[in-house]
Amino acid sequence: MLTYIGAHLSYTLPVIGVLTLITRPFINRLEIFKIGFISGLAVIYTIPWYSYFVYNHGARTYSPGAVLAVVGNVPVEEYMFVVMQTVLTSLWALMFVQWSTPCLNFNYDKRSYQLIRWIPISLLTVVTAVGYAMAVRGQETFYLGSILCWASPAIAIMWYGAGNFFAKKIIPSSIAIAGPTLYMCWIDRMAVSDDNNDSGKLAPEDALFVFVTNLMVVLAGSSYDKAYGMIVTYSLDFPHQFSVSCRFVRQMLRAFMTSEYATPSAVTQDIKTSIKVLSTSNAFGTSNYLFHAGIRLDLIILYAFCRVTDEMFDSKSDEKKKKLKLELSKQFISEVFADRKSDYDVKKTPQEVKIDWKKYESEFTDVELSSYRAVSRIAFFLPRKPFEELFAGYQWDLEFTLVRNEKDLMLYTTYVAGSIGAMCLYVIMYRYGNDMNDLVDKADYLTKHAYKIGQGLQLVNIARDLVSDSESLGRCYFPAEYMDDEKEDLRILCKEKNPRSLGNKKLKKYSSKMIQLANKQQFESMGAIKYLPQDLIGSVLASTEMYRGLIKAIQSCPTYPTRASLPKLSKLLIVLNTLYIKSIQYIF
Repeated sequence: MLTYIGAHLSYTLPVIGVLTLITRPFINRLEIFKIGFISGLAVIYTIPWYSYFVYNHGARTYSPGAVLAVVGNVPVEEYMFVVMQTVLTSLWALMFVQWSTPCLNFNYDKRSYQLIRWIPISLLTVVTAVGYAMAVRGQETFYLGSILCWASPAIAIMWYGAGNFFAKKIIPSSIAIAGPTLYMCWIDRMAVSDDNNDSGKLAPEDALFVFVTNLMVVLAGSSYDKAYGMIVTYSLDFPHQFSVSCRFVRQMLRAFMTSEYATPSAVTQDIKTSIKVLSTSNAFGTSNYLFHAGIRLDLIILYAFCRVTDEMFDSKSDEKKKKLKLELSKQFISEVFADRKSDYDVKKTPQEVKIDWKKYESEFTDVELSSYRAVSRIAFFLPRKPFEELFAGYQWDLEFTLVRNEKDLMLYTTYVAGSIGAMCLYVIMYRYGNDMNDLVDKADYLTKHAYKIGQGLQLVNIARDLVSDSESLGRCYFPAEYMDDEKEDLRILCKEKNPRSLGNKKLKKYSSKMIQLANKQQFESMGAIKYLPQDLIGSVLASTEMYRGLIKAIQSCPTYPTRASLPKLSKLLIVLNTLYIKSIQYIF
């Protein structure tokens, strides 16, 4: 006869182990806290009911010889199983429900929101009453009635706060429920067969119980995700960052109870615009999903801002209009960071920035305004200096400043890419600052190396875009002092815009020089990655390894490619190798 603990060792723990290995790169402190919190609530809510049920009905359980001990009519293994079921279902759900940005699942239509909220709650209220009437001691309906009147109130409470959020993700949520339900029903069937020497037929009530409990776990996860999504989307209303504290739990409860339609939809609309801006960005499209919701949202806003401003000054509009937008952008930065005492001074708590948007509305497009508004909402935890550098880089482009030597090149890459690396670092420091003092203490060191990482990635872009920069923009970022014939090469690249006339050999040579410099920057900066939060190391590495893949694509091509890119399969293999193998050396 299979003991209860033997069933766990044979069927439950191995699956949890496999799921842990699969989801390891995505198990961050937020997920750990979520799973632990839901597991605790599951034990508190389930065990008293189960104990009462066994006492009144003599529910099916393992024989005394099959369990270690019994506490309150319940085998201690049952306490274990409640936790393990929660962990198993949560890990399984993690693979399906985490891939969309939370605010995209908010419902701002009051009428549909109320219908989705109250119709199921009304039905659950009826089910609770029916279940109570059925749960008569000694009757055959006691088991079914007990399940209904026990589960329905909890589901109704969770549905009140997160029903609309859950409904928006109904397909991945259904998969998250179905997988563990089918597997656990199979386990129960095996257990029934082994314990009672029958055909192993599972009672309908047992199957219902497994389904309902998995529904509750997934719905609880959605409740947590919705609450955290509200916090990172509306920082002014929910100012406390993640921490294992009563203050954060209280804020989560308040966010959970808040109806999305009662909050300004313009915030989410600006984020949706940012996502649309990035929809054609292959590099960001791949790396975006590797970060948890808070960091992902901040990076979406920042990357979209950089993309919008880059296109703003690379567009074919007249130079006068672009220079006007540059001056307005500089004014915007001055307004946003007017109260900063130094280049890298940041705020620890959210603060609303007062901006006179009227002067921008007449010159900026709707997409540009949307991106600028989104950045203004998260600017409180970002430093001023990187933004000033970014626009200094745009001014460099507008003035067609010549990159004369390596010093000029490194200055330019600092402006247009090192600055973005610094912004990303401050996103991490804000989202992890509450409980990672070492990260903040090493801010200067990490900032220096964040610049180097950004520079290295931009050098790869330059190595890849020698032809496209010349043909489309008439620009060249390869240092003039390294050219074989400075005057003639610059004329061909910047005036004639005919880079192919330089010949494949020369283009490959110039590209290789850029790659050498990129490798140097990466070598000098990668040591700093080990100081990042462990659950971010793989994600950050994967983002940089994409560019290493581009280097291989450039070097492996027999002729210089117009614009090297990576196939989707290659990107996937790079991500998997980095997340599951390469990142380990930085963690242990």
